[in-house]
Amino acid sequence: MNISRSIFILIVSLIAFSCEDEKETKSKDEEPLDDEKKVISIPCLSANDDCKQTILLNGSKNYTFDIYSTHPLDSVMMVKDAIIFVHGKDRNANQYFNTMVKAIENLKKTKDVIVIAPMFKNEEDVFNNTDIYWSYLGWRYGNNSQPSSSVNRHSSFSVIDTLINKLSNKNHFPKLNKVFIGGHSAGAQFAQLYSAGNSIDGNISSIEIGYWIANSQFFLYTNGNRWSDIVSDFAVPDLSECEGYNEYPRGLEDRNTFMNKLSIEKIKENISSRNVTLLLGEEDITNSALTTTCYAMLLGKHRFDRGAKYFSFLSKYFSSHNYKKITIPKADHDKDKIYLSTEGLSFISKQLSN
Repeated sequence: MNISRSIFILIVSLIAFSCEDEKETKSKDEEPLDDEKKVISIPCLSANDDCKQTILLNGSKNYTFDIYSTHPLDSVMMVKDAIIFVHGKDRNANQYFNTMVKAIENLKKTKDVIVIAPMFKNEEDVFNNTDIYWSYLGWRYGNNSQPSSSVNRHSSFSVIDTLINKLSNKNHFPKLNKVFIGGHSAGAQFAQLYSAGNSIDGNISSIEIGYWIANSQFFLYTNGNRWSDIVSDFAVPDLSECEGYNEYPRGLEDRNTFMNKLSIEKIKENISSRNVTLLLGEEDITNSALTTTCYAMLLGKHRFDRGAKYFSFLSKYFSSHNYKKITIPKADHDKDKIYLSTEGLSFISKQLSN
């Protein structure tokens, strides 16, 4: 009896240990590895935290800058083109990202195109002491970051330089051919100024760069002449009524640090030679959120008028230039009505690689 009882206890113990072992093994098997806890789809097609990335801006103090991106910038990606789409005055990079992603989805190009929407923060958007930020208007002009007492400051235009340099890295983007910097409203002003003032365009042999300027209310003029309804031509306005009208970012006087790196002649050369397209909504003819100061009204009555007059200015004062002008029917001051319209999608499709 004692032997039988001992054998019975031994069997029960072995079964118990076996169950505990199985339970522990099952628990370990079910626990996901750190890398498996969250799988992010590539391309990432929605402006949430999954699509948000942070790049480092190096200097005597390193700063961080946030972007939304469909693809990682530090892995091997086989995309052919990149679109850097710059937000407007509301700094709503998430909405701009979604708009351009929708355009690329409509064109069935999500595997071929990386979409990046940079976030140019104001001080109120800063969450940690490494976040870089600019003044309310300064980011759109390429001004240096704030505060002015900072150890090292970065032009908002230099951020685009950094992104283009990353995209031109053939170890990460071996098939990339073209980069486009596009925007709407204030983002379009940013893109037009950057097109005139950057030194990276033409200096990366493997990359073509283009610029999409939609419904901007300001443009960079290269001399002191503005349209005059009195003489029906471009002429120097009455300076007593509008002092400072030709200062940067509307003209070439008193330029900021980034733009001062280039001579006036070089800026003019850039304006004439670079691949820039003006996208003008034919119904963007109201005064909604329109600047109506004297220097602004010298450019035209409304955004559509200002874009058309700037194109006429270029045609008059440059013997040749690479600017193109496309009118978008039924589009007012709305980025979606420009870029997601039939005409807008057709334009984007023709710009992209085959």
